[in-house]
Amino acid sequence: MRNKTGLLISVSLLLCFGLTTIWSTVPNLFWVQLGFLVIGIFVAFVFYKLDFTIAFSLSTFIYIFSIFLLVITLFFGQSIRGATRWIGIGTNQLQTSEIVKPLLALAYAGFLAKHPLNKLKNLVVYAVASLIPVFLVKSQPDLGSALVLLVLSGFMGLFARIDLRWVAAISLFSLLLIPLSPYFLKDYQRDRIESFLNPYHDPKGKGYNAIQSVIAIGSGGLIGKGVSLGTQSHLNFLPERHTDFIFASFAEEFGLLGIVLVLFAYFYLLYRLFDISNRLKDRENRLLALGILSIFMFQSVINIGMNLGVMPVTGITLPLFSYGGSSLISFAALFGMSLRLLELTPVHQI
Repeated sequence: MRNKTGLLISVSLLLCFGLTTIWSTVPNLFWVQLGFLVIGIFVAFVFYKLDFTIAFSLSTFIYIFSIFLLVITLFFGQSIRGATRWIGIGTNQLQTSEIVKPLLALAYAGFLAKHPLNKLKNLVVYAVASLIPVFLVKSQPDLGSALVLLVLSGFMGLFARIDLRWVAAISLFSLLLIPLSPYFLKDYQRDRIESFLNPYHDPKGKGYNAIQSVIAIGSGGLIGKGVSLGTQSHLNFLPERHTDFIFASFAEEFGLLGIVLVLFAYFYLLYRLFDISNRLKDRENRLLALGILSIFMFQSVINIGMNLGVMPVTGITLPLFSYGGSSLISFAALFGMSLRLLELTPVHQI
C-alpha cells in the first residue's frame, strides 16, 4: 500500500488549519509562515529524493555536524528572553534544536543498524552519543526539545535488538533519579510542573497559561466561535496563541468538530508512519521510520495534552501547525523522508 494521497491530505489539512489560525490570531505573521512553508516544501522534496544508502554511510559525519550546530549555538547563538537557541542567518534566526531532529534520526538509524544494542559496548557508545545532544539542548535551556531528542534516541534504541534486562536496568536507574530531577531544572521549569499539578494555586501567575488554554478550548463549544472571533486569543488572555497554545486558539474558533478533524489527521498520520515502519525490510529504513514516528507522536501528544491541561507546559510545538520556520522546516524534512520510505515498502504487502 504505497498510496500517498491519504498522507498528503492529512498533512495538507494540518498545514491549512495552522495557517488559518495564524492568520486569525497574528495576521502580520501569516505571510512569514507562508514563506516558511514554501521553503519547507523545497526541503521536503530534497529529503524525499535523498539516497538513504549514502546518508546512512555518512551517519558519523551527520552526527558530528549536528553536535557542531548545537555547540556553536551555545557559544555564538542569539539570546532571546534568556534562552540561547538560535543562530543568525541574515535577518532570520535558525533554531538548531529543531534542525538536528531529522539529522539525528538519520545518524542514529545508520549507527544502530550496524551496531545492535545486544552488545554492551554498542549500548554504552550509543547512550553516551545520544545524551550529548540532549545535554547541549538542555543547556540552551530548552527542556522541551531535549525531551524530544531523548525520546527519539530511546525509542529507536528499543528496536535495535537491545537486551530486555538492560532495558529493565536503565528503567530502574531512571526511576531512582526522579527524586534528584528538581536539582537539574531551572526555576521556571519547576514552576511549570507546580502549575500543572495545581494551576489554581496561582491562577494569575504560574497557572495562568494552563487555565486560559482550557477556558479557550471549552468556550469553543461544538462548532466554535468562527475565524477571527475567538475572544481568549484576540483579547490577549491566551499567551503564545500562535505557538505553544495554537491548538487552544484553533479549538476556540473551530470548536469540537474542528478538534475531531485535527485529531483524526494526526491519528491517520501516526498510523501510516507506524504501518510504514512495520512493512520495511531493511533495518536502517525501519529504524529511521520509527524515529520519525517517535518525534511526530511525542510532540503532538505533549502539545495537545499541554493545551488540554493534562500535561505540563514544555514549550514543544505542534507539528506542522505551530508558527515557526525552524519547526516547520524540520517536520517538512521528516515528512519528505516518510514519503521516500513509503516508496521503499513492498508493493503487494498490506
